[in-house]
Amino acid sequence: MLSRIKELDGLRGIAVVLVMALHLFKRAGYFTEHPVLETFTFITTTGWVGVDIFFTLSGFLITSILLRSKTDEHYFKNFYVRRALRIFPLYYAAILFVLFLAPKVEEEFTNQLNVTLPIILLYQQNWALLFKDFHITQYLGITWSLAIEEQFYLIWPFIVYKLDREKLVKFSIGYIAISIIARILGTLLWPNLSQASTFFYYTSFARFEEMLFGGLLAVFLTYDGAKEKVKQYVMPLFLTSFALFVLLHILSLPGDPHPEHSSLPLTLGGYTTAALSTVGLIGIFITRPPQNLFRKVFANPVLTFLGTYSYSMYLFHMTAALILLDVFWHSEMRGWKAYFLYPASTYAVTIIIALLTWNLLEKHFLGLKTYFDYQNKN
Repeated sequence: MLSRIKELDGLRGIAVVLVMALHLFKRAGYFTEHPVLETFTFITTTGWVGVDIFFTLSGFLITSILLRSKTDEHYFKNFYVRRALRIFPLYYAAILFVLFLAPKVEEEFTNQLNVTLPIILLYQQNWALLFKDFHITQYLGITWSLAIEEQFYLIWPFIVYKLDREKLVKFSIGYIAISIIARILGTLLWPNLSQASTFFYYTSFARFEEMLFGGLLAVFLTYDGAKEKVKQYVMPLFLTSFALFVLLHILSLPGDPHPEHSSLPLTLGGYTTAALSTVGLIGIFITRPPQNLFRKVFANPVLTFLGTYSYSMYLFHMTAALILLDVFWHSEMRGWKAYFLYPASTYAVTIIIALLTWNLLEKHFLGLKTYFDYQNKN
């Protein structure tokens, strides 16, 4: 099993900071109309990529675990129980909070709870968001990405178990190719770009592509001498894909630099370049020496700290954001002070919530993983 790579925690830290920036500064913009600050808010729209970093990283880590435990007697049981202990307690705690404690939950959500709640409990909200009649509260809106990950976790262990290494590579490459072609054809032929953008943003099969990019790296690293080959190509891969990623954002202007917001360039290539950039970074962390600049940046204690608690921060940042938005708005503070104090306060409160949930809930359930440990750790 992979030993813990602290730079990957740093990558998680960057991802959660980006996602939060997207949601927080959009709301901070309510407090000012200053053109410079409005420009900054516009730039933070690129924070959508934080979710894609999570997707690609999850694909890499989960595939690495599955490959190393493939011969384990309790391969399926251990994987699913360990995933459940990691994900379910905090997820369902967040839902319970919204149902019983969260202030000002939208009536559209509570009025259709008999329909909405089973969908959320079963991790199907990403599909439901494609229907106009489905309404999910802002407190839980961000859970669409967790639904996609859970659907991947449900299917992927069976595929890894059934296919040998070569077939797994061919399957992954084939899936990625079909996904890219389908997205290109679907986007170009769809009469309404807005509907096409939304469809590909929330559907699982389009976002599984990113997880499979991460999975491919995990598979490649199992070949003899693969580490040296990966070391040779990861830096050019990262620099090229990241440059293309930036270019796609520039081409999306003057519209929003976000693939869900009717951006043709980002819908066509944003997911792929985001995934390849992340794969490049992961490869750099694994193959380059500790003094490498990228490794030093992502091994920063602040980023690794945020990465350690990123799951709780992701789940609860909208809770803090919505409650504090109401507090700041009624305080009548406006202008640049509110614009910066509101996000800063939300980041701080979210970190406090994450520390509390870790100590009161998460670590106790994670401790149970020792009863479902993998026998094959080599």
